[in-house]
Amino acid sequence: MPVNGTEVSRRAAELAIAVARAFEAPITALYVSGAKRDARGRHGGTRERAREQAILKEIVQLAEQYDQQVATRVRADQSSGEAVLTEAKRDGHNLIIMGVGRRPGDSLFFGDTAAGIFEKSPISVVLVSS
Repeated sequence: MPVNGTEVSRRAAELAIAVARAFEAPITALYVSGAKRDARGRHGGTRERAREQAILKEIVQLAEQYDQQVATRVRADQSSGEAVLTEAKRDGHNLIIMGVGRRPGDSLFFGDTAAGIFEKSPISVVLVSS
């Protein structure tokens, strides 16, 4: 499940945790950082790392309320959609659950990241919008 700290992302995380618990399945919370890596291969500054940690900590605490373990990952230097698909493949996941918000316009559109994941994913994708 990709997470970014928004309310819709948190609701999607709640659903992902419930599904994982029901099926006794592993779950990974992924934060995709927009920060670039430095010469040592580290990404972001102190503020960015603190934000990442706070968002992932909230998801871990949420999972603990349901007696569910959750792995956490941070990816950088890759688009959000590519990072989600790479992590899902790497860990052998068979479902992506992500929060989305409808974008203005005549057609139903949840943004480029959601559209790219939905179009390219070889596994099931659940988009949570509320």
